[in-house]
Order: sequence, then structure tokens, then C-alpha cells
Amino acid sequence: MFEFKIEKPSRAPAPFQEQLVRSIEEKALDLIEKRFGDSSDGENRLAFHNAEHTKGVMRRTESILRAIQKVTVHRVAEKDVVLGRLAAAFHDVVQESEEQDKDGKLVRQRFTGRNEKKSADEAITFLEWEMKELEGSGFSEEDFAVIEDAIRGTVPDFSVEKKTVIQPNVTEQSSLISRAVALADLGTAGMDGAEAFLREGDALFREENLDITRALKNREPIEDELKEAYRDRMIEWAKGQPVFALKRQELLEEELRGMPPGADVAIKKLFNTFDESIAEAAKRAEARVSLSFDELALDMGFLDKKMMNH
Repeated sequence: MFEFKIEKPSRAPAPFQEQLVRSIEEKALDLIEKRFGDSSDGENRLAFHNAEHTKGVMRRTESILRAIQKVTVHRVAEKDVVLGRLAAAFHDVVQESEEQDKDGKLVRQRFTGRNEKKSADEAITFLEWEMKELEGSGFSEEDFAVIEDAIRGTVPDFSVEKKTVIQPNVTEQSSLISRAVALADLGTAGMDGAEAFLREGDALFREENLDITRALKNREPIEDELKEAYRDRMIEWAKGQPVFALKRQELLEEELRGMPPGADVAIKKLFNTFDESIAEAAKRAEARVSLSFDELALDMGFLDKKMMNH
């Protein structure tokens, strides 16, 4: 893994480069939408890993880097913010997976690590192609390496000890850009609040649980025993959401260790919605315990009211 620290500000992109960067970001989002939003293969329409998630990561990345920039202007330049947004834009362009039977549950198993590597490779290839004709673009091989490192930093892993998702490729020695993108990728509960966190949680469950998605999509009768098994998984997931957010909150101090003086405080101010997200997730989990399978399917977005009436 590449490891960099930003010691000096990079030269800010010229105005024409700013237009170029925005164009590249839009192309990345269009690519994600084509692959995972408008795909003719219904199961490749990803409920979570889609353009909306990417837009959120881009926005949160910029907010984090701007917060650092305000307190340590010599460590984050305008181009560094651009590099962070570009890394965020491409961090999920590859989403390969396979079906996997886990104790009788058919789930989508992402190729974690490989997807991030391929996303990074595709980002660099795309960026080099876009910029190869531009002289004096201000982007260097080191810049591309920083983007690659930031994308690879989003590789997730579940820590049994910490009871939440971690990003083991990101360390105190990683660039501020890599650290910002990683924080942004898992930052919904802390930065965007309960509504966004709960919506994304349901979307991720729908994306991963292929057997439930297929059973409901086919609209064929489901045996009561199977309905109850599905319902148990839905409720278990709901109960896990407040725990996930709580443990992410507890981990923030560790993830900010080694930040420039004042940057940790500035970033913490952005992560001000954890308590709201935890409380609302707990409330929703409690409410879902009393719901039937059909009511849960509606509440979690597997079905809409129009489908329920047919």
C-alpha cells in the first residue's frame, strides 16, 4: 500500500482544470449509474453501492478536508481537496461479487479488497487517459498514487473485537486524503444523521440478502417457516444498526489519532449526529419487532404499497 503525508500544499488547479475535474467526476457517477443503477440485470441494480452513496462520500470527503484546511492550511491545498473528491468518485466503480450460501442464507459476497484494487486501477487508467493530452495539468504521478492509495484505503473489514466495520489499510501514516475518504465512506451515521443512516442500512441489507430479494420479487407464495426465518434476519439486522453506529462513534477517537494539531477537533465537529442516529436506529429496531414479515418487507423497502396491493 502507498503511504504519503502531505507536508506542502500542492499547486491549485487552474480554472480550466476545475472544469475538467468536475467533468471527470460526472463521468465516474454516470459509470456507476450505468453499471449499478440502470443495469438490465436486476440483481446488478445495487441498492446501496450506487451513485447516491458515491455522491455522499464525495461530499463528506470534501467537508473533512476543508475542516483540516481551516486549522492547518499548510497541510491541505485546493488540489488535495480535488484529489480527495476524485478518489471518492471512483472508490466503488467496481462491485464484483458471487452468491454464497451461509448457513442456508443466500447472500451477495463482495470481492472485498479485489474490488477496491480494480476500482483504483480503473481510476488511474481513466485519469491518465483524460489528462494525457493536457500539458501543465498540474497532476503528477504522485497525485495518481495518492488517489490509488485512498481508494484502497476503503477496503472494509468487520472487527469482532470492536463490533463494527474498520478499514485496516488506513493508518496514522496514511495521507490526509486517504484518511478523509475512509472516514467519509463510513461517515453517514456521524455526519448525515438518522434519516440517511437508516435509509442506507436498509439498502445495504436488501443488496446483500439475495434470497429474500428474489423471494419477494418473484411474488410467489412463501412458506410460513421461511417467512419467519427471513423476518428473524430482518429484525436481527435492525437491532445491529444502533450497535454499529455506537461502535463507529467509539472508534472515531482512534481513527483521528495522529491528525495535525486542531484537525481532530475540527473533524469531530462534523461528526455530530451519532447520538441522533443511534437513538433513532434503536427506536426503529424496537418498533420492527412487532411487525409481520409483509410489514417488514414494506418498511425495509423490499416492496412498495403498490406491490402490496397486487
